[in-house]
Amino acid sequence: MRAGKGIVIGLVVAILLLGAALGVFYFYLYDQEPEKIVTGEDIRESIIREYTTLKIYRPMGGKVELVEKKVPGILSILDLADILMEEYLKASTELDTGVLPEGTKLNNLFMGADGVLYLDFNREFERNFRGDVLDEYMLLKSIFDTLISNLDVMDVMILVDGKETESIGGHFMINRPLKAVLNGEVAFEEAPGEGG
Repeated sequence: MRAGKGIVIGLVVAILLLGAALGVFYFYLYDQEPEKIVTGEDIRESIIREYTTLKIYRPMGGKVELVEKKVPGILSILDLADILMEEYLKASTELDTGVLPEGTKLNNLFMGADGVLYLDFNREFERNFRGDVLDEYMLLKSIFDTLISNLDVMDVMILVDGKETESIGGHFMINRPLKAVLNGEVAFEEAPGEGG
């Protein structure tokens, strides 16, 4: 009887091993997914995933309009800021709402240790501004919103020819970061003879 039990156990083990071997053989050789053919659509999807969508706010009279722009790859904060301002100036100039001063160019931009992004515009930014209080507010807000909505920065500061300036159009004191100006923490600049 003992020999019979050993033969039965040996047969069961042999059948299990044979089943496992057949299973492995089947899954590795016959149940392979067919090789995927890469199509143009797959390539386009791959490229699109490696783009960053930027939100550019441009002044439109009494409101701010949103325009989206896709740029390739993942860029540093300063590279993104440079692209954002280039696109902002281009979009605002093409639209010609009269809010962006004629001849405005960005001289430089840099990040302060305090997380504030500094934008250094040319003299025409201040000299050629002809708008009213609403135009000045929309100009500042569109610049601020464009940068804050796309970048991880604490605030935005505007310089003109490398120096702080008091105001662009005489309505807002911008010798400090824009968040305080746009949140109403900095009062309007009063013209001489106004107020009490």
